[in-house]
Amino acid sequence: MNTSQVAQPRIIVALLPEPETVATCLDCALAAANGFEASISAIHVGFNPKFAFVPPEEIAIQQLRELREGTIADRLARTKAAFDAWIADRRRPPVSWKSDEGDVEQLVAEETAHADLVVMGNPVRLDGRDAFHATLFWSKRLLLVAPPEPRSAPHPERVIGRHIVIGWKPGDAVRRAVRQALPWLKRAGKVTVVSIEKPGTDYQSSARALFGDLGIAVDCVALKRDAGSVGLQLLASVDRLGADSLLIGAFKHGALWEAILGGVTRDVLAAARIPVFMMC
Repeated sequence: MNTSQVAQPRIIVALLPEPETVATCLDCALAAANGFEASISAIHVGFNPKFAFVPPEEIAIQQLRELREGTIADRLARTKAAFDAWIADRRRPPVSWKSDEGDVEQLVAEETAHADLVVMGNPVRLDGRDAFHATLFWSKRLLLVAPPEPRSAPHPERVIGRHIVIGWKPGDAVRRAVRQALPWLKRAGKVTVVSIEKPGTDYQSSARALFGDLGIAVDCVALKRDAGSVGLQLLASVDRLGADSLLIGAFKHGALWEAILGGVTRDVLAAARIPVFMMC
């Protein structure tokens, strides 16, 4: 462990666009901050057409949002209630609260501009999807996606990143994620680089070169690609290795939410039960 990295202050932003993911997001933010001198800001971001330009074709979508998910005030009230319930379980919560409404993409850019890490739950509602999309594709910040279930009880010693698995396929996205995650990689007790390869490929040489330059000791594991999902094969290797978190580069395709994430990224997000560091 590099103690100079641990001592450096870190800014962590927990984005809370929806009540369902509040507890697991804050649990994850607290665990990611453990061992650092860190500030954690819990920020609710919600879409409000009064403060955002809405093209005519999106009016129906916003009306549907209110029918399914409640008014702006309802959504904020439920999220704040979930935050208050989480805070009530902690004696001295080192977490501040803020609420912003307007254009979600712009809000996310402003609120995360100086963050070392942005934490979010895997979204379940439109506000969550808007914030997740803005964070992953526009904020240029490292994103930590919290697992779907919160911890059963508070545990102040929980740390995310004791053993980090890096899903490695050479590319700019994973290199950016690695460099942004350096404080957590340097703090980790173990880092394992896992590549899932077709015959004739060699992903591990590029991984060894990068981590050698960064001065991070890693174990390298190359797996033969099977006939199933690469994302699920990667998650299965995380389980076998006993890692507590995963880091990947996020790949995107197309412009619609349903098609915007590449297959590996989409499968990992759908099935992961551990925190996932990711960046485009």
